[in-house]
Order: sequence, then C-alpha cells, then structure tokens
Amino acid sequence: MSVSVAKFSLDWAELRANRDLQYVLKLSFRSLWFLQCRTSPPEKMSAFDVIEYYYSDIKDLTLLEEANTKFLIIMDSFDCYQAPLDWENVPVINDNYTKAHIDVLIVNILRGNVLRGARLWILGRRAAVSQIPSQFIDVSTELQGFSNEMKDEYLTKRFSNTELAENIKSHYKRVPMLHILARHPFVCWIVATMFSRSFCYEGYGRYPPRLTPFLIHFLIIQTNRRLKFYYNQKDNELKWSDREKKLLTKMGKMAFMMLERNTSVFFEAHVKEVDLELKEVVVWSGLCTELCPTVIPGKRTFGFSHFTIQEFMAALYVFLMFYLESKNVLESTSSFTLRYNNKSAAGLVQCALARTCNSSSGRYDMFLRYLCGLLSPACHYNLLRGFLCRHNTPKVAGLDEVERLLEQAIENAPSSSCQSLKECLREMLQSDE
Repeated sequence: MSVSVAKFSLDWAELRANRDLQYVLKLSFRSLWFLQCRTSPPEKMSAFDVIEYYYSDIKDLTLLEEANTKFLIIMDSFDCYQAPLDWENVPVINDNYTKAHIDVLIVNILRGNVLRGARLWILGRRAAVSQIPSQFIDVSTELQGFSNEMKDEYLTKRFSNTELAENIKSHYKRVPMLHILARHPFVCWIVATMFSRSFCYEGYGRYPPRLTPFLIHFLIIQTNRRLKFYYNQKDNELKWSDREKKLLTKMGKMAFMMLERNTSVFFEAHVKEVDLELKEVVVWSGLCTELCPTVIPGKRTFGFSHFTIQEFMAALYVFLMFYLESKNVLESTSSFTLRYNNKSAAGLVQCALARTCNSSSGRYDMFLRYLCGLLSPACHYNLLRGFLCRHNTPKVAGLDEVERLLEQAIENAPSSSCQSLKECLREMLQSDE
C-alpha cells in the first residue's frame, strides 16, 4: 500500500497522471495517532490546524475552500489509529476552523462535513477499514498481490547479479507452498532476502529449501515490523517483551483449536476465547486477514493469511507448551499404544503421529512436519532463541528417539503417507537427503 501511495504521488508530481488535481495532501492515520497522544489531555485542533502542522509551507489555506479547487487527501495506515471511532455519537462539525479532538475530526472528515471539497483515499488492512460505515465509502479496492510473471520480474530486477536471480527463482519454486505464498509481495521480498544470503554458502541450492526455518523468519520479521510500525521502536531498539510472546502463543493456541475443529475460519468470539483483542490479532499481528465475502452473512469472519501459516502457528503452540512448560497438549487423544514417555520429544511426536494417521483428510500432515522442524536445534535453538525462548534455554533432548520413531513409521506407513513422513524427518534433521 505504501508503494501504491508513493507511485501515485510521484506520477501526479511529474504530471504523468491525475493532472486535474491541484493539491495532494497526505494525512497518515499513524501521524494523526501521534498527534492525538502528543499531549495529555489530547489537544483540540481544527482541520486546518492539522494541515498547517504537517504542511507549514501552505500559507493560503482558503484555497482549499474555493469551489473550483480540486484536491486529494491520502489517509493511509488506518489500522495505526489505535482508538475506537464513534460513528454514531460524534458531534457534527460544519467548518474547517472549529477545534475538536482528533478522533472527532477524523469522523467528520470521513463523513464529508469537514474539508468538503476533498476527495479521500483511505488505505489500511481490510479488517481495519471494514469498521468504516459503508455509506461513507464510494469505491473499495483490494491489492491482490503478484502474478507468477510479476514474481519473476521482481526477483530479476531485485539483483544486479543475473545468475543469483535465476538461482533464487528456480530454488524457491521447488517448494510449491513457497511459490504460492510468494504472491504476497512481502513474502517475495523475504524469499529474495533469505535466499540471497543462503546462496553465499558454497554448495547451497542443491536440495529444496526447508519450510520451517522460512516460516520462523517470516514470523520474526512480521513481529519486528509490528514493533516498528505500531510501537515506533527503532531498528537498534527492537526487543520482544512478554506481550509479543503471549500474543504469538495465544494465536498459536487459537490456530491449534481451529485445526482440531478442521476449519480455517475464526470469529471475534474465538479471539476472545484465548483472551486476545480482535485488532491485535487481525490487524497488528500481520498474520491474519478479514475474509470477504463472509462465510455467514452479516457476521465478520477472519482467517490466517494462508492455511499453512495457521498450521505452522498451531505447531508452534504445541512445541512451546512442550519446550517451555513441559506440557504435551496432544496426549489426551492419542490412540497409539504408548511406547514413549508423553513428556519426551518422542512421546510428543508419537501423539502427533496418532492424529496424522487417524485423519483421512491429511489435515495434520503439515502440522506434523512443522512440529518436527521446530524440534530441530537449527530452528528452536538457533532461530527462536532470544525471541520466543530465553538465551539460556537448552536444546531439546531425545531427538535420536524421535528419529527412530519416524523411521519406523516410514517403514510401516502406506505408500500414500510415506513421502510426507520422510519430509517430517528431513525437517527435523534439517537435512536434504
């Protein structure tokens, strides 16, 4: 969305498009939120006060009130305005000079009572923007992401080294799941960033990439972006607090409950069930989205950005309960004859295998693969340490038993399940053979 705004503004400034507009003003909701929090109690300002605050070089604001003046106000990052807006009871303001609290100004700008001649372009995540009453919206547009051709074009232009670009393009496509996820431009950027570093190692690229490390990097990057974007932390100040750990753990719990119910959809009640707020899950986490059209008419429905992210988060929750709290949340429904202690890594995987083998739909296949991947020291000890795990947390013990368990499961599995179990073993060993 930021790129869309920048491209629009540049084309207008260079007279390539929208030449009928005399002014283009950007009033970011993020900036408005900081303005709201600048003083305590919040200072009252008029619409022109706000514009003058950010655009002090605009002297003659009366031009914006002339009948023939055509101007656009771009209000991006709607999800960054953290206070609720009262669409029903906010007092009406009919001019640009009346001072009011920022939230009152925002509602009146969107109602069309203030800055009446302006065209408004509002940007934000679907879950946030959907809070605006439909009568205030003329047109709604959703960014759909990259086509396959655009992915290749992006990766080609991203690197001056043509050979590296070709290696990365062919490498990530070897995992169909990564090829699907890369339709999101942000994921495509992660593909470029991660694999450009990986190809610095001699011999890298012979085998397909592993999924678990990729999704751990995705989780870390999204959470760090959340801290910078919504909490204004600097790059050299980024530090995960208990707030981030609790959020991700509880989101993982919700993902696991969804997996158990065999659904990819959740409602606000499910968010409250794990003691979270809707906005922090579907807007600020960067992991979920609002679904449209809704599954139940008139009821807001949500889901993880992709089903495999839900599967990964479910596995992350089960792993964290085992690793940090010595709990096996899978043991209650295991139908296998127990060969291993339920509190051991082998016992955990044994219970996960029971779910996988007893599910005819295969809905636990990727869950098991991610769980095995998280057991690998390369993932939990090297990647998660310092984020979701303390630096002094030891490595998971007993992985040799897990390896034997998976090898025996592969030997006894039907041909339809054999390849999936082999992938689970590869994820745990983080090997390619």
